[in-house]
Amino acid sequence: MHRFLERYKYILLAAVMTAGVVVSYLFGSHAYETNKQFGFPLDDPWIHLQFAKNLNEYGSFSYYKNEMVTAGSTSPLYTIFLAVGFFFTSNEMMLSYVLGVAFLLLAAYFVFKIVSALHSDASSSVSILLGLSASLLLLLEPRMQWAALSGMETTLFMCALLATLYFYHAKQSIAFGVAAGLLVWTRPEAVILFVAIALDVIYHSLWVSSRKTKKKSEKVAPPSPDWLKKPLVIAALLSAVYAGLNLYLSGSVFPNTFAAKLKYYGAGTSANFPTHVFHFLVDGQMMLIAVFAGIGIAVVVFRVIRRQAQSHLAALLFSFGLFLAYWMKLPYLYQEGRYMMPLVPFVLMLGVFGLQTATDGKKGLFKSMRASRILVLQAVVILIVGTQFANASLKKRNEYAGMCLYINDRQVRTAKWLHDNTPENAIVGTHDIGAIAYYSGRKIADMVGLVSPEMIERIGNLNRLHQFLVEKNVSHIAVLRNWFEVANQQPLFQTDERNPEIMEVFLFDRQQTHFTPQEAGRMIAVAGQYLYQNQFNTAMNLLGRALSVDPHNSKAHHFLGIALMMSGRFDEATREFDSALRIYPGFVDARIGLAQVAASRGDSASAIMQLETILNEHPEYPKIYQALADVYTKFRLDNEKARMYNQRFQDLINSKQVSIEGGK
Repeated sequence: MHRFLERYKYILLAAVMTAGVVVSYLFGSHAYETNKQFGFPLDDPWIHLQFAKNLNEYGSFSYYKNEMVTAGSTSPLYTIFLAVGFFFTSNEMMLSYVLGVAFLLLAAYFVFKIVSALHSDASSSVSILLGLSASLLLLLEPRMQWAALSGMETTLFMCALLATLYFYHAKQSIAFGVAAGLLVWTRPEAVILFVAIALDVIYHSLWVSSRKTKKKSEKVAPPSPDWLKKPLVIAALLSAVYAGLNLYLSGSVFPNTFAAKLKYYGAGTSANFPTHVFHFLVDGQMMLIAVFAGIGIAVVVFRVIRRQAQSHLAALLFSFGLFLAYWMKLPYLYQEGRYMMPLVPFVLMLGVFGLQTATDGKKGLFKSMRASRILVLQAVVILIVGTQFANASLKKRNEYAGMCLYINDRQVRTAKWLHDNTPENAIVGTHDIGAIAYYSGRKIADMVGLVSPEMIERIGNLNRLHQFLVEKNVSHIAVLRNWFEVANQQPLFQTDERNPEIMEVFLFDRQQTHFTPQEAGRMIAVAGQYLYQNQFNTAMNLLGRALSVDPHNSKAHHFLGIALMMSGRFDEATREFDSALRIYPGFVDARIGLAQVAASRGDSASAIMQLETILNEHPEYPKIYQALADVYTKFRLDNEKARMYNQRFQDLINSKQVSIEGGK
């Protein structure tokens, strides 16, 4: 086995890479076959694609044609790769998939090179096996497949991190400087690796070199850091160009996205973040390799305490630094934990280091075992872990397909509706700027500041958001209801009401458009659940509190009218429905509520007359048919009409209507 590994190591590496391509293909093709369309599992990829398309077509780092020039791409290098790719294909999905998988394969290659180099003190066959194992596990890890097919820069960032680390350990000065400089262009977190490498240099040149030795005559020669001068200059020049570009485009050293996300998410709680990251790294298929990674970490710490040379120190310092940075500034593990995904290859490398240490034939439990048997033992452990990873990938592909469908059914569908139903000069305000900008072809006003830096300081203030939209001459807004709930207007378009996270499009009216404060929105939503459970007093209490926060919310008045009506307080209910209509004259549900009050009083004729008047104006609004069916059933007026109206209601709901007639 020793000779086989040494003789065929590059053939085996090619086989590992081929396995990675096959797994990626199976992962992505399953999503296509399931959804009958290509997709991404989040909206952000189209941000890169929009910048890349404009860079390709207009030579401008802009978000709308050659306008909106801004530093809104977190990863300018990835955007440049996409822009170059558009010279060869116009298929944005295939372009993104190919780049994502290619960078994952390169990352796996550098993992092989790093592990093989760092375990050179072991036999060559052991170092080759460990390198191949770490590469294979990286390619089989289901979240890496998700990342490769996500359309994001995640695999490029991992590749650049690993390349920088490899060239540092290999002391290839020019390659190290170029890789480090380009790493900055990939993501701002690059500076964490620079700090980790600087600490590694200081540790090995000062702390290790000055330790006491057993023999007084023995001297430990410190590694000379002189070779770092050239890469430092190269990296500094590339970093200066990066900072200069951002300063020129948006007046800040880092991209807009850096400040915008810190502003929007940075106020969140960080109490459970360490626990979430721990489970992210050790649960499921990671459990066994995480045990060995724990052994590897313990060995690194032990050797550092004893002031011994330790080649895994930089990797460990970077991993801890990345975790610490997000814990302090952005303590969220969302979108499959993509910000923590760069830790995975480092955990795998520490894992195979721990495996090699635990099965070391020179000491411990295996000191009497022959080297060939130890090699077989290590291969068996890796086979077990690899099988777990492959099985997890098979399961993960269903989740990936579901996430792609989720985005297609909301952001992509909304974007295409905007393209087909709004004038070309429309300006759309939205917080999900990716697919909406890319497929609608409309100019975007970014409500969370990713490409509109002037919005960043206004985040969290609804009045200033409204002012921003007015300043941008916005004609439409496209928002997820749970992010920005618009009261006092009926949407022109909405995605399926029966599914969570409903995307809605509204005309923006500077007088009429009203954003519900989140505090009030939460209380109104909970009150709606209590209404459904017939707990009317609890609902009324919540709605009263919501109206004290947001007195001009027609939905709160409408819900309160329903609660009062169901409690038999008809005069008060009528006043609440009238209040809702004063705030929002086109509120069809409030008009239906008044008809239902009439029915509750026993006046079926008035109720039917009001409902039929509304029906003539809004023949595609489902709730009217439901209300008419209820009246005809309650008063036993015409069973056939009741059945007909109820069937029409069901047909409209089941057809997933996307154009909303009520309130136009």
